[in-house]
Amino acid sequence: MTYVPWFLPDDLPPLVQFQPASEDARLACRLLDSMQRDPRLRHERICIEVQNRVVILDGVVTCADVRTEAHARAWSVPGVHDVNNRLRPLER
Repeated sequence: MTYVPWFLPDDLPPLVQFQPASEDARLACRLLDSMQRDPRLRHERICIEVQNRVVILDGVVTCADVRTEAHARAWSVPGVHDVNNRLRPLER
């Protein structure tokens, strides 16, 4: 199981400077990098977990559009077999 919290400031250097040990870790790092580059997603509180090439997205996001974008972004990572989107839009 690979778990990546998504609470990152803007000015961090690239997070992964080495090759992760497992395929799940590599998928999580690719998705994290992709989300960090997207201005719509980089400030959201999204937790990424990968188990057996299944991405699990969890957290509360600002709106339903962000939830949809995060889901699509997870599916765009090569090697992902499924996405379990547990993101909840913020209630206003």
